[in-house]
Amino acid sequence: MKTGKNKFFIPCIIFLIWFLCSSAQPAWASSGPFPVTTDQIPGWPQAPEIVETTGVLMEDSTNTIVYDKGMHERMYPASTTKVLSALVAIENSDLSENVVFTETGTAEVTWESANIGMQVGEVLTMEQCLYAMMLASANEVSTQVAEHVGGSVEQFVEMMNQKAQELGCRDSHFANANGWHNEDHYTSAYDMALILQAAIKNETFLTISGTRSYTIPPTNMNGEPRNLSNHHAMIVKGHYYYKGVFAGKTGSTDEAGNTLLTACKKKGVVLICMVMQSQDAAVVDDTAKLFDYGYKKFRKLQMTDPERTREGGYAYVPKGVSPEDIVSQDTPRDDLVFSQYEYQDIPVGTALAATPTPVPETSIGEEVSGEQTSAGTVSTEKQKGGIVIYVVIGVLTLLILLGLSLIVKIIYKTKKH
Repeated sequence: MKTGKNKFFIPCIIFLIWFLCSSAQPAWASSGPFPVTTDQIPGWPQAPEIVETTGVLMEDSTNTIVYDKGMHERMYPASTTKVLSALVAIENSDLSENVVFTETGTAEVTWESANIGMQVGEVLTMEQCLYAMMLASANEVSTQVAEHVGGSVEQFVEMMNQKAQELGCRDSHFANANGWHNEDHYTSAYDMALILQAAIKNETFLTISGTRSYTIPPTNMNGEPRNLSNHHAMIVKGHYYYKGVFAGKTGSTDEAGNTLLTACKKKGVVLICMVMQSQDAAVVDDTAKLFDYGYKKFRKLQMTDPERTREGGYAYVPKGVSPEDIVSQDTPRDDLVFSQYEYQDIPVGTALAATPTPVPETSIGEEVSGEQTSAGTVSTEKQKGGIVIYVVIGVLTLLILLGLSLIVKIIYKTKKH
């Protein structure tokens, strides 16, 4: 009987240990489901349902958060990481630089890892590497670029984290350059939107990310050209094509599920969307739903005179909202005024207006009426009063000197006699 019990007991223990280990998650791990907090704003249009665990839709010029479903929850980004990797590489290298592949990069040429089959000693230009990263999502190329630019992958990752912090990312920590799963490699939908927002302001990134196909010519170790196609289905003409989409990145791992980061421009309005953790191709359909929602239910309002605005001056709000419904909080700064626009206590735009304080210029002898505190100009009456005081003081001083002189003379004559 003992033997029989042990026969079932030991396998049960082994199964229990395996189950606990396989289901273990890092302390920060997000599980969901998360509510759509923007649906709770009074007067805000109700958003369509999406299957992804988290997501965000942000208007670029005003930073208005149009849609928020757990946008600050920490999630695995998969290959959308390459948007940040590419941006850091572009800012710290020249497109014509030669990147020589080492075992650091080629170690990731495996059947389970997206790659273009690079070999040790093979050479690509930095420009060719960037196309391989963004279009083909080549993991070995991302890692080799990291080593080339940073001196080591670890140093490049530090550069990535520093750049993310500079952009305002607070929910992120990156552990590699390609998005391969690592429990210490995480971000949020909002942080990834900030990263793409910065990236699309870089002309090189913009050109590469929006390219539908690219050919890497034969190299020193490969006699065949490599034809690359953009993995982002909304950019490429076809069933999932969405008019206006011009940049973005796909991502997929077992742990991250499917993720999609996308930028779209229609009628001068740029929307940035990030959806995270879907188990099927719904990322494309749901991104399209959110873009439809953002363009059809909202509009961009001009809040200030464009001739007096250095930057901003717009609000992105639900259709039907007028400028009178928006509260403006002004903060003076030197000769500028920074305005924050809010609707229902939600930030919907900003403006940086040039409003210098006028200082009257006067020539010698010119009369200026009124009073100016710090510019050195006072009223005419006060100027006259000041002159009279100086005259009186001068006369008194002269009389005192004459009196002293007379006293000295009298004393001198008395002593002489």
